[in-house]
Amino acid sequence: MSEEVLASLIFLLLGIIGMIINIICIVKLLKMVEMQNMFGYICLSHSISNLGVCTIYVFWTPLIILVLPETKFTYTLNIRIGQLGMFFWYISIYCHILVCINRFIAIYLPLQYNKCFSNFNTKVFLLFLWCIPIIHVIPYFFPKCDYYFDSTSYIFTFSASKCSEMLGTIIDFHLTIAYVTFTIFVDFLICVKLFIRYKKALRDNEIKMLKKKATISPAGGNKTFFRFTSMKRTVNPSQHREGITSNGSNSKATMKTKFFFQAFCQNLIFLLEILSFYVFSSYFTSKLCIMAFTSCAWELCHLLDGLCLMMFNGEIRKTITKCSF
Repeated sequence: MSEEVLASLIFLLLGIIGMIINIICIVKLLKMVEMQNMFGYICLSHSISNLGVCTIYVFWTPLIILVLPETKFTYTLNIRIGQLGMFFWYISIYCHILVCINRFIAIYLPLQYNKCFSNFNTKVFLLFLWCIPIIHVIPYFFPKCDYYFDSTSYIFTFSASKCSEMLGTIIDFHLTIAYVTFTIFVDFLICVKLFIRYKKALRDNEIKMLKKKATISPAGGNKTFFRFTSMKRTVNPSQHREGITSNGSNSKATMKTKFFFQAFCQNLIFLLEILSFYVFSSYFTSKLCIMAFTSCAWELCHLLDGLCLMMFNGEIRKTITKCSF
């Protein structure tokens, strides 16, 4: 098997798996009532960007490696495809940032959450989420500011020009590092808050257990009276409401924690992809090894993003386990 065919098959395999996973996520997110909120809409946008990148790797990269000749039209189309890939990439970046902000407010400022993410504010956030990446890719329309898939090295790369160097090194690399640093810092703050909350819950549970032991009737007590009062004891309606509220609060807290760990895992995948693309790949000289740590890492990042969303949401997992939408 030739190197070109092997590279194309790898792109196809990863891309098709990524497309299937993210299509399932998109369909389920549109149907799930509990995801009809800011966090759910960010996840939906993220899944769409994941699908976009995987689609490029399925339908474009094998075509340009194996089929299309090197012509002016092909090159022009190639840089537009690269521009589209960067558009989806920046959507993914801003989804990570918005998710971090969303989880931070949900955990640190729960009483302000509905105000911060009201219907109007949600629409504004989503508008910015899709408009800012458009602004990012406008410079790629300028002459010699090209980003394209190199069919000889099997990677998306910038052309050898001053404009491309500025876009690739100064803007793309440094901006991405700044965003990753921000998300790691916010995730750290959220972890601290969750740890404090967990310790408090353990302490409260210990106090409840001690109180429960203290109120147990001593051995040899009046068993008849104890049995009578146990059977006849009435429940105060307010206590019943408090129990329901407590259960609801616990459920919401669990959901917030689950959503945070989903976002944390996705940010970790994002960080590893950046390190792979800019750091790990520099230690290799083989074309296929460089491809594995750059192009495949990018494709795998968007595949695992969708898989992470699927694993942390039981309703989406059912689609796989029960083979039903």
